[in-house]
Order: sequence, then structure tokens, then C-alpha cells
Amino acid sequence: MDVIVNSEQQQQDELQKRGGGERLGETRRESGGAVASSSSSRDGNGCSFLGNVFTSKMGQTTNAVRQNWRDMRDQFSTREANGSLGDLGTFLPLLLGLSITQGLDLGTTLIFTGVYNVFTGFLFGIPMPLQPMKTIAAVALSEKPLTLNEVIAAGIFVSIIVFIVGASGMIDQFNRVTPVATISGMQLGLGLSLAKKGFTLAAYTSSSMGSLRPWFERDGLFLAITSGLIVLWTSAPKPQSVAAMTTNAKKRSLPRVPAALVLVVLGFILALSVPNATRSLKFGPTKPKLLSLNWKEAKTGIVRAGIPQLPLTMLNSVISVCAVSRELFPNHPAKPRDVATSVGLMNLMSCWFGAMPTCHGAGGLAAHYHFGARTGGAICFLGAWKVLLGIVFGSSLLELLANFPESVLGVMLFSASCELMATGLRGSPKQATEASEKFVLLVTASVTVAAKSTWVGFVFGLGTHALLLARAKIEDWLNDRVACGGDDVNDINAVEAKVQVATSC
Repeated sequence: MDVIVNSEQQQQDELQKRGGGERLGETRRESGGAVASSSSSRDGNGCSFLGNVFTSKMGQTTNAVRQNWRDMRDQFSTREANGSLGDLGTFLPLLLGLSITQGLDLGTTLIFTGVYNVFTGFLFGIPMPLQPMKTIAAVALSEKPLTLNEVIAAGIFVSIIVFIVGASGMIDQFNRVTPVATISGMQLGLGLSLAKKGFTLAAYTSSSMGSLRPWFERDGLFLAITSGLIVLWTSAPKPQSVAAMTTNAKKRSLPRVPAALVLVVLGFILALSVPNATRSLKFGPTKPKLLSLNWKEAKTGIVRAGIPQLPLTMLNSVISVCAVSRELFPNHPAKPRDVATSVGLMNLMSCWFGAMPTCHGAGGLAAHYHFGARTGGAICFLGAWKVLLGIVFGSSLLELLANFPESVLGVMLFSASCELMATGLRGSPKQATEASEKFVLLVTASVTVAAKSTWVGFVFGLGTHALLLARAKIEDWLNDRVACGGDDVNDINAVEAKVQVATSC
């Protein structure tokens, strides 16, 4: 109370010194009004700041989209169209499997994924792929399959988590602390796994590799070998000496053949050659249906497929794809926050209508690049065709697409996986020189292939990196202790020698 009285007396004295005759109560009211005015001003400034940030972000996005449009318009060619088809080896088999077994709406999926292809092409400016969520698809197609509602519940669960992690910026922090060698190891391991899958699809009649395909049937070994030769002839890199001779002597090189376009056209011709292949075709899009989920379906889908899919989406669809984009497109690297937000938003809007849960992927990006895609124009081209086919034919395309030769898809998948492996092996300059980084890469890749899980490989690689780092820290600490101890011993010996000299004198 004394403090309050003294404070009031000081205020009255100050008013008298200034010649003011105001009462103390009026002074307090004026002071309160000033505080309220100041608070209102701060609130206004805060709103203005947020508005300026939003306006700035929108302006940056608009400028980026305009620049991407100019790049796509100026650089689009047959090469871009060829590159747009590079990821069909992953997209088509899983899409057809879910459509045939679980009753996935093929027409709705084509329209939604096509629209998202166009959006990602404009926003990212690179051939950012759209792939099925592989773990969810694998569980759904297993011996104990999931229903369509359970598949959708798993996709929605993963999308919500990934969107929150991306929108909050937590994914950027995770990306900063993840060792580069571990990411490269995941890319190498995933590339090896996809190569095995592609080879099996091209050469064998089933995933168990029980029997080879017949030689001269419509979908036989002769078609697989011919497709492989086309891809090798057109897409494989030249030996370094030959490339140098061609550059220095200005020799003519053979014209590049758009291998993916040739193989897709060939595949559709063979699919149309099947009797009654077009009898199911009908004009008009499929009417989308809004799905309703119950708690039991949601729980089953989340536990069996959503939780196992989540680490794969975080690592391969966000972290790894951004690393591949930095390697292949250094002028247009994708940001983890943008990629995670993109994955979340597109599934939260499409899954409710029965569309396939999708994500981005490092393998798909490498596949598009391998076959010639260099801008977002390739993805926009692919998306436009998806939307067109989805609107014109809808789900009636299912029977025709089911007749597409698997051997052709297998060859394309195998070829694209080689690009992903090469990206992983290139890694970083530190990875190329330090033996410990190479070791972490090999451990991550080996466990990824052996366990058939990117998540398990990542954990082993991260653990190996932490163990090697801890060992190096301990060795440095011991060396420092030994060095300090050696100096102390030398100092003691010197003092003893001086004492002996003094004593002798």
C-alpha cells in the first residue's frame, strides 16, 4: 500500500510541476486509453505483418509458376513427352491390381491424378511424379486383402500426418539432421529392389519367379528382350572415351529414339490385338461416389497399412525425392515442406471419392529423368492425357489396360531403377572420399534390400552412422587426453631435472 501511495503522490507531483490541473483518476484513464490504443496498434501491426507475409508468399509462388510455364513452353519436345511415360512401370500394375481386386474407381483416379500432375508440374517446375502408396497397395493385394474403404482409410491417415509435419515445418528439421549417406543408401537399396521387381515382371509369369515367360507369345520373352534392347540403345549413357571423341571431333551421333513412347504405343497395339479387347469401352466419365467409413474399417486400414506406409512416405516420398531433385535438378530443387504438404493435400481431397492413395517418389523422379523429362511440362503432358482418358472412357478402360504387356512395363521399371541407383551412388563429395560414408551407404542399401523395407534400412543406416560418429568422438577424446597427459609428464620431468641440477650445485 505504501508503494501505491508513493507512486500516486509522485504522479501528482509530476502533474503539478508540468502545470497540469488534471485529476489523478483522469490521468489513469488517459494512461489506460493509451495502453489500449498501443495494444490495438500492435494487433493491427500483427495482422498487417501476416498479410504482408501471405502476399509475399503468393507473389513468389505466382512468379515461380510463370517462370515454370515459360520453361515448359520453350523446352517441350518429343523428349519431354517420352520422359512423361517413364514411371508407368510402377503406376499401371498397382493401379490395375487395386482396380480389379478392391474395386478402385479407375476413371476417378485417372482424373484426380491427372489434375495433380498438372498442378505439380506448374508448382515444382520439375517432373515430380505421382505414384501409388506402395505399402498400402502391397497389403491390400496380399493373401489377406483389404477392402476399398480400408485402403482409403489408410491413405487418409498417412496424408493427415504428412500434411501436419509438412505444414508445421518439422519435416525441414528432420531433413537437416538426416545423414546424406543414409539417404543415398535408401536410394541405392530402393533402386535394387525396383530392378528386381522389374526383371521379375519382364521375365517371369509370377512374382514367385517359378517359370519363365514363353518365348514367342504376345507377352513373352522375345518382346521383353526386344524392349530391353530398345531402351539400352536409346537411353544408356555412352562410354566416356566415345563421348569425348564425339565432342572433340564433332562426329555425328545416331538420332535419339523416344523409347518410352515407342514401347507404350507397341504395348497398346498388342493390348488391342486381344479378342474383344474393346467391347467394354463406353463413352463418358465414371460418376464419383463419396465414400463413408466406419470406425472398424478405419482402424483396420490404419493398423495394417497406414502405420507401415507412414515411414516410407516420409523417407522416400519426401526426404529422398528432395535429395534426388537436388542432384538431378540443382536449379529447381524441391523443398521437403512443399512436397509433404502436396502429398497431404492431394489425398485429403481425392481419397474420399474412391481415388487411389498416391504420393511422390524418388524412383519415379529418376524414371522420368532417365527417359528425357527435364521440366514440369512432361508431367503436365501426362496429366492432360490422364484427364482426357478419364473423362472420355472412365473406368471402362480397365479391361483394355489389363491386357497391356507386363514384360514391357517390367523393362521400363528395370531401366528407370538404374537411374535411381546411379543417383544414390553419386551422393555427395564427402561420400565419394570418406570410407565411413561409403560404409553407411552400403549398410543402408543392403538392409533395405534384405528386409524389403526402406524404413528398416534407414534405421540400420542411421544407427551405423551414429555408432561410427560416437567411436570417432571417443577416439578424439582419448587422443586429447593422451596428448595432455604427455605434456604434463614432460613438464614434470623438466622440473625434476632442474631440481637435480640445483641440488648438485
